[in-house]
Amino acid sequence: MDRRRFLLASAVAVAGLAVLPAIKPAYATPALEKLEKELQQRLGVQLGQIKEVADIKLTAPTIAESGANVPITVESTIPIEKVEQLWVFVDKNPTPWITDVKFTPMNGQVYFSTRIKMGETSNVRAILKLKDGSYVMATKEVKVTAGGCG
Repeated sequence: MDRRRFLLASAVAVAGLAVLPAIKPAYATPALEKLEKELQQRLGVQLGQIKEVADIKLTAPTIAESGANVPITVESTIPIEKVEQLWVFVDKNPTPWITDVKFTPMNGQVYFSTRIKMGETSNVRAILKLKDGSYVMATKEVKVTAGGCG
């Protein structure tokens, strides 16, 4: 083998190794597989089909001392007439689905506040279904020092 073929083979091998992580599924962890299954069951879509937008404000503590009582608030600048429903999910909870809330124009605006349980440090996701059938989301990681899910 001459030098050119060796360099070409090396370049192809390095390119293949660089592309390999992109081919691996996004839900490589069991928690994300469980979240994907829950999203498919409840919403009928996959996580990759949900667009993350700045129009949703998800407020939650960065560090929660107890996972048994984590306050969250979801607000949106999207007009209430365009919003159908809100879902809240926690990626690493034994059951990722937390709640879903339907909105009507009588609500006035998209606003929801509650306290949730979290088993461990995880992403909290607020997903809105719009009346045009699309889904948008906001995500925030909450670090839990003591789990609250059992």
